Amino acid sequence: MTFAVLEKKLAPYQEPLRDTMSKWLYTHMPPRPLTGKRMYEHYKEVIEILMNELENAECGTVFKISIRKYLDSVTVFVEEFEKQEFKINAASAEEVLQFLMEQNGLTQYDIAEDVGGQPVVSEIFHGKRRLTREHIERLSKRFGVNPATFFI
Repeated sequence: MTFAVLEKKLAPYQEPLRDTMSKWLYTHMPPRPLTGKRMYEHYKEVIEILMNELENAECGTVFKISIRKYLDSVTVFVEEFEKQEFKINAASAEEVLQFLMEQNGLTQYDIAEDVGGQPVVSEIFHGKRRLTREHIERLSKRFGVNPATFFI
């Protein structure tokens, strides 16, 4: 099949780009899967520029609609790239506890009562002991978080 034949078959399904903003964006920065960090950085910069334009009061309504449609289509690919490239591993309950302590400026001594004393805290952070359901219940109340936070 030639390009001309394919173009003819697909012509009834195309949605024409009526404004210059859409034509330029889809011609020069078409929404497509990102293949590398350089391409990712370029699309991130384009998204930032377009987001700033959306906030610009001088930007006309037609341009704003075009920008929103373009952003809706391109951000899917940026998010997918980020999920693949910048994976976040699940944290253990002990790592969550460590994070919560750091965020609240607490030491092991500060939470000792919640987990049964300083020796227990020390064993937890040295990997000799795991947090129990009771520990998690007390700690979730102390930090004001859902107990499920410790089971990410």
